[in-house]
Amino acid sequence: MRANIQQLTTGNAYTLHHTLAYDDVANFVFSEIKKRNVATSIFFSINFIFLVFLIYQAYLLMFTGHTGWVLFGLSLVLGFLVLPGLLIPVHELIHAFAYRILGAKKIKFGASLSQFIFYVTADKFVIGYYELIFIAMLPFFMLSGFLLYLFFIFDAWISFSFLCALFAHGTMCIGDFAILSFFMENKPSDLLTYDNVDERKAYFYKRRK
Repeated sequence: MRANIQQLTTGNAYTLHHTLAYDDVANFVFSEIKKRNVATSIFFSINFIFLVFLIYQAYLLMFTGHTGWVLFGLSLVLGFLVLPGLLIPVHELIHAFAYRILGAKKIKFGASLSQFIFYVTADKFVIGYYELIFIAMLPFFMLSGFLLYLFFIFDAWISFSFLCALFAHGTMCIGDFAILSFFMENKPSDLLTYDNVDERKAYFYKRRK
């Protein structure tokens, strides 16, 4: 049975562990992504693989006569600017879809342009560690798989632009991996969290021993 906010905030079963204001998300993300755990290891390892693959494909394009500088530059603009911009709303919609699957009703979209952060949350919807994994990772794996598929079915510079977008999107998922890092650093099975959109804060509660 799903825990509710009343169970978290009253009684002796849970205690407030951390409060995260939306205006402080960037600091939270960069603090958590520096920690060494499975989530951060996966984030850096996969994006390193994407980067190596990207550099190798750039070498093949430019030094084996497959394309010229103009088309190569166009592929960089498309892959690092245009496509990532188009992927942002898709990424957030996939998060919302994951929330819907879990039963959330009050789904809210938002952004903090000063932090260059876009987010979707379910107002006052309590989730635990395994639900968080599903919500946080679904866009990363769905869009990474889709971009790799496009890379393999297209040719030359257009194909390379999808590879650029793959790396760009992978790095843009830093916030999703950072929240998993936070859970992993704090006995994840004991943590529950929910957002209060009106207060612009996320609350994390830990189960008492």
